[in-house]
Amino acid sequence: MTPQVSRRALVAGGLLSAGSLAAGASALATPAQPDEPASYPPEAAPGPIGPLDPPPGVSVRLRSSGQGLVATLEPTAEALGPLPLVVYHHGMGRDTQAILRRRSTAPIRAHLLATALSGYRVVVSDFGGFLWGNPRNHRAIDAVIATHRRTGGAPGRVALIGSSMGGAAVLSYAGTHRREVACVAALQPATDLVALQRQGVPVDAAFPGGFSNARHGDRANPTAIARDPRSLYRGIPIHVWTGTLDHIATPERVRRFATLVRRGPNPRIATTMLRGLPHGDLLVGAVPTEDLQGFLRRHLPPAHLLPGPDVDEPAGGTDLGGEPQRTLVTARPQP
Repeated sequence: MTPQVSRRALVAGGLLSAGSLAAGASALATPAQPDEPASYPPEAAPGPIGPLDPPPGVSVRLRSSGQGLVATLEPTAEALGPLPLVVYHHGMGRDTQAILRRRSTAPIRAHLLATALSGYRVVVSDFGGFLWGNPRNHRAIDAVIATHRRTGGAPGRVALIGSSMGGAAVLSYAGTHRREVACVAALQPATDLVALQRQGVPVDAAFPGGFSNARHGDRANPTAIARDPRSLYRGIPIHVWTGTLDHIATPERVRRFATLVRRGPNPRIATTMLRGLPHGDLLVGAVPTEDLQGFLRRHLPPAHLLPGPDVDEPAGGTDLGGEPQRTLVTARPQP
């Protein structure tokens, strides 16, 4: 049985609480350590700090690591086997503390908590505020996966979720680490670093001498990776969500990326355009949680969970979406 909880309930009560920090409280107080000066606006204004109160059925553990603060979200119900791993990569200028505590990040928090509750280990880590899929960024993802396997997590491939800059990071990681990745959920991802560089987005600071598509694109730029004739995305299920008004993951850039992926053998990419939405947290909140959960379940099945007394299932069935679906699906994955 896979216990579920309504997305509305997850958003309503603050989601994480100071009582859950315990020994990790000092780690939470560690300030973010951006890798470059924040001369460009971050993904969103910081917003006020919210309360920390985990919903029933989810535990949150915090630890310090060489790359900063790491949060592990897991179901409290007993699992009939090791938990598969879902790695979340934040957007530009954010860190673990922002994802856990900012009111503005409630939409992604609701997605991640629902994911943990359904039978996954979800890891949120400080992946650096301005790394854009550079080698250090990929090594940090490697470290999260290695720790998961060392600490009793399910062996095998992992699922990746990334937003904005984090979308670029998980897409580039998947294209260069195919054997590690079960699927990629890319929320408003930066698919073309060259285009962002022209817009003045600070991708240069993440690469020695500045970003160059000729020097760095085949490892860091999703569009360049997709153009590779070896078809580095072949067989990897990818779903991209973006908005019709997004200025980072523009519909044109997303379509170009998807077209390049489909030129290779065994393409498995879908794109969803959310009408009238710009880049940001509102777009993430408009992604139906049941769609994201369904994508993960199809490509990385969760652990089976035994029902427990602290699992809060709403009467009359579950409602993971919270809002009516507002999507225009422009492409579906091929079987």
